[in-house]
Amino acid sequence: MRMFAGGLRMIHSLDIPECPFDRRLDVVLGEALDRVEAGVVDEADLEPENTGRAARDIYDELVATKPLEEDLVFTHGDYCLPNVIVSDSGISGFVDWGRAGVADRYQDLALAARSLKHNAGPRGGEMAALFFHEYGVEDVDVAKVQYYILLDELY
Repeated sequence: MRMFAGGLRMIHSLDIPECPFDRRLDVVLGEALDRVEAGVVDEADLEPENTGRAARDIYDELVATKPLEEDLVFTHGDYCLPNVIVSDSGISGFVDWGRAGVADRYQDLALAARSLKHNAGPRGGEMAALFFHEYGVEDVDVAKVQYYILLDELY
């Protein structure tokens, strides 16, 4: 967890003033609407709690519950265990940068927590709590975690 959280802190520490990759919510929600309208969201591959929901319903919920503020950092966009390369000496790289750019840090925090719950079995919740602690988040914004996991359903 120390390495996984440290890798994300490293990514989030990159300077963003000149970053050309805009992944703020207005941009991402616009892309999500395009995906919904094009019918390319895989509604058969949703998280169990969203099974049976229509992509448009998810999109409408995201618009209605959009966070008022974004804590902008450089984000990986899909920070999860399979996208982190680890060697004996620590993290040696990251893959799948297709959604990287300036976004709320919870974009990565949420998907990392979900990844731990999916990949760590029965201890997933405990591992996610340890991850947040190692990252430095003591008061987790659960609503933002849920929001960014729901947003990922449309991608």
